[in-house]
Amino acid sequence: MRTVRRGMTVAAAILMCGSATAAQGAPRGLVEVRDESGRRGFWGALGVGAGAEAFDLRDGAGYSGDLYRPTVSLRLGGTPGRHLRLGGEVLGWFDDQGRQTESITSLLFITQFYPAPSTGLYLKGGLGLARSQTDFDDGFGLGDTGFAGAVGAGWEVRVGRRTYVIPAVDLVQHRYTGRGGERYRERIVNFGLGVLFQSGR
Repeated sequence: MRTVRRGMTVAAAILMCGSATAAQGAPRGLVEVRDESGRRGFWGALGVGAGAEAFDLRDGAGYSGDLYRPTVSLRLGGTPGRHLRLGGEVLGWFDDQGRQTESITSLLFITQFYPAPSTGLYLKGGLGLARSQTDFDDGFGLGDTGFAGAVGAGWEVRVGRRTYVIPAVDLVQHRYTGRGGERYRERIVNFGLGVLFQSGR
């Protein structure tokens, strides 16, 4: 009986010490806050969409009507914090006209800001290079290189531990100086849907 009583006494003492330690580790009035966004590490996203292209020849007539064609985008980058993703993006718009294909490409450095991280909503801005190109079936091609800027917004919907689905809309503006010195601009309003994968837990 003495052995049983000693064992119970030792067990009770261990439990009391454990409770005291837990109480010291979690002071009253303080709670542990976890990052529910899960946003961290390196990331990459692939997207497709429909882009409304219009051009302005700076002749006073304004922009042309919108021409909707398919778009493809690829983004890669890192995550400095739960409010911010940084990276690079390539966005391409394509118009296949049979014997020739017109393409408009943006190469951008982008910033995605998350004002309310737990919701997945982000605002995007980007700057970089632009290319307007026409390629013919005989291998000949011509085009202009200029500057590109972009603004947009999207919503990261988490569907897995490291996977998100992203509906988004972006406005991309291009400015060029042609070979004859004339200046013109193009814009694309892109409605896209992408899938994002990230590293980390």
